[in-house]
Amino acid sequence: MKVDLGRLFFRYYLKNKRLSNSRIDMDQVDTILFFSNTAIGDTLFATPALNLIKKYYPNKRIIALLNPKNYKLFETNPYIDDILLFNGKWRGFITILYKLRNINIDVSLIMNGNEPQATPLAYCVGSKYIIRAPNINNEFNYLHYNKPIKKDFSKNTIYTRLKQLECIGITEESYKMEIFPKHDWRNPVKKILEKDKFKYIGIQVGASTPSRMWVDAKWISLAKKILEHDESIKIVLTGSPSEEGITQTIERGVNNSRLLNLAGKFNICSAAALLEALDLLITPDTGPLHVAAALKTPTIAISVAGVASSSNPIDKKVPHVFIDKPKTCTPCIDKRCKNAFCMDQISVNEVFLNAIKLL
Repeated sequence: MKVDLGRLFFRYYLKNKRLSNSRIDMDQVDTILFFSNTAIGDTLFATPALNLIKKYYPNKRIIALLNPKNYKLFETNPYIDDILLFNGKWRGFITILYKLRNINIDVSLIMNGNEPQATPLAYCVGSKYIIRAPNINNEFNYLHYNKPIKKDFSKNTIYTRLKQLECIGITEESYKMEIFPKHDWRNPVKKILEKDKFKYIGIQVGASTPSRMWVDAKWISLAKKILEHDESIKIVLTGSPSEEGITQTIERGVNNSRLLNLAGKFNICSAAALLEALDLLITPDTGPLHVAAALKTPTIAISVAGVASSSNPIDKKVPHVFIDKPKTCTPCIDKRCKNAFCMDQISVNEVFLNAIKLL
């Protein structure tokens, strides 16, 4: 059995530690450390909070602790003053600790960060207040300024992020996720897409886990149905370099010149610009769904294992359809599932009709 020595150390080291639970005087706060160093979608869920912090406290310095794999999408965010990188694991913990120790951190907002690293890191860098929600089962929640809060799956994840802001006097709500593209992100995409001639429907085949994925045969059938319906439509297969294999299977199965397999062809920023250029994205519940929604691209998401109320984009200004079906297993093991036959409940025709309606 593998022993987590880091966790054992901090359980012992922090067990008798406590931080102040007195009211936070924001006039005395200069620097806020903003944890969001997991997946792209998790950080996008936190962007409304960034906007509101800068709106109410424009002179506070916001240092964002982001994931090295996706931070470039957020370098252009005007609400972030500085970015530091941390993958959320013990490897790199000491390095980021020493970098942050040289900064006077007043408040740490752990929007999303892996434990057992996040809270010990926030404490060890000298944070006067640590705020994290949800934190009901967090082993270090006695260090958190807020009382234990459980996740409310009936509400969007952004709601949970905004709950943290109540601790610093912000009660306004905003559910608008944001990315701020630069012109050079779009240049590689413009060289490929003929926006004056065709409408483009993106298909994102891959997902973070097999439990979120539709079978290849249904993607192939859907693509063929769309291409047969309208000759002014082209289909774009999106995805990361690691998803090139599964998109090649779809490409061979469809065998149509109006299908472009662009998975893995761009860096992360131009891949986001590709999603922005689409007229519609059809996708499982995964990162590109939230990137597209943040860039105002209409989306159709298909999911069973996920919780639609929690992860569904809800900006009313962006057209979005979430096709959700009842879970077939009790309990649903979600990310641990290797054979998501529950996704078979979603029919090709249902997705097709929604796609045509949105277009």
